[in-house]
Amino acid sequence: MHYTFTLDYFPPEYLLGKDLERDSKGMQSARGHHLPAVEDSRSPFECLRDQTVEKLTSVGAVQSNIESTLAQRTSLNGKIELEAQQWDLLASGQTLAQLRMVYIRGAKNEIINTWIFPTRPQITPVYAAELISVSGVVRVAFVDIQTPAACQATTDEVRLLTALLAPRFAALPCDEAAPDWAIHASTGHFTYARNVPTQQMPAVQNCYLAYLETYLNAFASNDSIHSTASSPSDAAALSDLHEYQLHHMQHSPGGNYLSKLFGADWTTSFMHSFLFVTPTQI
Repeated sequence: MHYTFTLDYFPPEYLLGKDLERDSKGMQSARGHHLPAVEDSRSPFECLRDQTVEKLTSVGAVQSNIESTLAQRTSLNGKIELEAQQWDLLASGQTLAQLRMVYIRGAKNEIINTWIFPTRPQITPVYAAELISVSGVVRVAFVDIQTPAACQATTDEVRLLTALLAPRFAALPCDEAAPDWAIHASTGHFTYARNVPTQQMPAVQNCYLAYLETYLNAFASNDSIHSTASSPSDAAALSDLHEYQLHHMQHSPGGNYLSKLFGADWTTSFMHSFLFVTPTQI
């Protein structure tokens, strides 16, 4: 059985409740002059949500419709908003992977949870990102490209790619090892951070985007998607991927946390009908 890291891991208090690479002194132009920083009214994870959409659009991904009752939800106490999106990565009309992104925001708290699940998991990995911020401090950040059902060649490729990424973000603070069940399907070069201060938020944003860009460049470029499209579906690999997804609904505590926020019936529907559904080709 394969496990991965999910929104379900995080403690409930984290669920309750700018542009990258600009600092407070502004940016230096090519001529050596300092330009004033441009204020961005968006929150850090709101920026990541929008930048994710921009990157998906740039590779020709298409947003797909999901049930309106699952796409948006206000918490039972009326203080927290959830929005969900799904995007299809396509080649010749076929869905090769689906990105599912959940963005939750309260007065002081933010969560962004992004997955890419492939339709051919034997040759395409999973992108997983989990970020939680409370009052500007990133309490938990986990970003990885994982291989729960991939062949050896794909696993080796992911290991090489992520080995170039993880050292860039090794300075992010962390006072504990990542849970074993969270990294079981990792090739080992994940980024896991805890209690990251506000001034290091740009590094967290860069980490999320660096892994995402690497994934899209390696597995959603024109050459790679057409190669993937020509590969047959693999029922055993899809079964392994489904097992990887089911683990979170069956064994992680997050469903209970979301149930407290948004209601038990809605959470069950959200998990089973959207977030952890094995993607299918269209």
